[in-house]
Amino acid sequence: MPRLKIGFPLYLNTLPLLFYLPKNSEIEIVVDVPKKLNLKLEENLIQGGLISSTNYAKNFDQYLLLPDISISAVGKVKSVILFHHLPLEQLQNQKIGITPETESSYALLRILLEDFLKIVPEYVKLTQTWKFLSSDKKKFLAGYLAIGDEALLLAQANSFFYQTDLAELWLNFAKLPFVFALIAIRKEIAEKFQETLKLFCYQLYQARAKAFSNLKEIVEKSHLKVDKDFAYTYLTHLEHDFSPLKQKAFLTFCNFLHRKGMLKEVPKLNFLSL
Repeated sequence: MPRLKIGFPLYLNTLPLLFYLPKNSEIEIVVDVPKKLNLKLEENLIQGGLISSTNYAKNFDQYLLLPDISISAVGKVKSVILFHHLPLEQLQNQKIGITPETESSYALLRILLEDFLKIVPEYVKLTQTWKFLSSDKKKFLAGYLAIGDEALLLAQANSFFYQTDLAELWLNFAKLPFVFALIAIRKEIAEKFQETLKLFCYQLYQARAKAFSNLKEIVEKSHLKVDKDFAYTYLTHLEHDFSPLKQKAFLTFCNFLHRKGMLKEVPKLNFLSL
């Protein structure tokens, strides 16, 4: 029987899920940036993955969610940052570069700037991340939205005068956590391989629990070349559950997207039965 392919971003924020995850003969872990994982799942190149929450929202009728797993934050997340040279209130009509790696974070940025702050910049969807942009291209931009490990590294570099943490700004306005990613499985696969996925889900729960009991150890062994104390603090700001409060927060965000015409309908939360 061919192995199921399930995708995860190779970011520091997935370390608590993957570090202690045992090898499973029936499941292959595929790593890539979030936007590419979204596309691979839509094209059935992988059968499931930790994908952008907005991608689930757009295609919820095609997927089942693994229960109680997310990448989320209450307040500062530290890895979804708008870096900018001007104060937020001066970004009207200014050019903001958008990393090619994101989907949910770009949607969140639009809600925060346009709906809450009443600011409409010019968004520039880039094909390269910041370090690969030419000096002229960088000078052309008043800001840049970065996610994941790139955001952590740029924050340490301090090359922008202002850094706005999008999850913190969302909490200030919406008074709710923010859910960046969820593990979705193609519905027909979830129904066919239910027992395999149940075991995988339980393994994820166990790996997550062990990781948060040994955060300092996994940070020491992590692939990212950032200050270990910084990485540890970062992981303590992240949460990996999908509690009823997180579900409410996600659906609240989806309501904003629906009213803005960015979603055809507000999604339903369809879970794999354990």
